[in-house]
Amino acid sequence: MAQIQLLVTASVGAFRSRIESPDDPLELVDMPRFAVGELGVRGLSIPASMLTGLDGTALERIRDEADRARCPTLLLFEEEGFDLGTTDAAIRAAAVDRIGRLARAASMLGCANLGIACTGADEEVRFDLAAVALREVMQKIDRHDVNLLLGNHPGLTEDPDRLTELIKKVGGFRIGSLPDFRTAHDSGDFAGNLRRLAPYAGTIMATVGASGRGRKPAAASKDKTPFDVVEGLRSVLAVGYQHAISLDHAGGKHAAAAIIAARELLEKGLESHAEGE
Repeated sequence: MAQIQLLVTASVGAFRSRIESPDDPLELVDMPRFAVGELGVRGLSIPASMLTGLDGTALERIRDEADRARCPTLLLFEEEGFDLGTTDAAIRAAAVDRIGRLARAASMLGCANLGIACTGADEEVRFDLAAVALREVMQKIDRHDVNLLLGNHPGLTEDPDRLTELIKKVGGFRIGSLPDFRTAHDSGDFAGNLRRLAPYAGTIMATVGASGRGRKPAAASKDKTPFDVVEGLRSVLAVGYQHAISLDHAGGKHAAAAIIAARELLEKGLESHAEGE
């Protein structure tokens, strides 16, 4: 059996409270070393909101530290969705411009992928307008050598088949999907959701723990992930997925332990898969 190349990474967002705390020495630039030494992962995802106020020199320093630690930043993702299907041309233009600036930041960080989501109701007019806007986005980000990944956000791209339809309508080899294990679980069709999106995915998020991204962290005793991480892994491996799974968490004191536990489960799952179990 061919060797599986899937990479397990972690989201910097899980450690936002530590990085922003004046009482904790951990800084954003330390995350590559921390990820390798403490979490046991070999790559990072960064939420765009954590780059607020940073200039190009700061972004390049993060990239340099990632290179030294052999822990590249692979994904920059915007947590807030973009209303690319709105009939308001000014709002669409602002969104396209914002995504272009994010692509430049992703390139400076050395990220291969930029993740976004489309908001708004699933209507044909909005769908077509979003496709037009995304084609404009692709022209902007192509110069930065970055791939655009679309998450299945509630509304326009909530349904996996609708999301893949949008990806195909935009076209090109630099656009794909950004599934999330938790989103798949919440859809009611965990394995099916992941199997439909994984063939188009450049990265897959797995937000572990009891709380979703951006929610209040649960107490350690109640911080149980509501889905089976290994089942999710098997679902995406079944359709040939071999890129990265990025582990995220709502944050708090238990974030590192939760990510380490999930990483160990994924590694055991990969071993079992390789052995043909």
